[in-house]
Amino acid sequence: MISKLAQAILSDILRHCTPRKVILYGEKRSPATSEVKSLDFCIILPQVDKPALLHDLYLTIESPVPFNLLLYTCDEWAELTGDFSSYAAAIQKKGTVLYEQKP
Repeated sequence: MISKLAQAILSDILRHCTPRKVILYGEKRSPATSEVKSLDFCIILPQVDKPALLHDLYLTIESPVPFNLLLYTCDEWAELTGDFSSYAAAIQKKGTVLYEQKP
């Protein structure tokens, strides 16, 4: 089940860009309370100025816990997920797709 916090951050991501896919690949929780302590998102987009977009996203997304964003272009994602030893392939295999643009 996706936490409300992950859903809120996803909504902020979708308000600021038009990704092809958003994957939640990390969610750390407190062992005692199951409270979310940090989140990791992977965002796959068409060609974009990644440094500028990352800057904007980190400045505009409000979250009570730390979060990490990885950005890949569609071409980078296709290439890297083809290599089973890449980090992108591990994210694709183990992550949870929160959003996927309809073809």
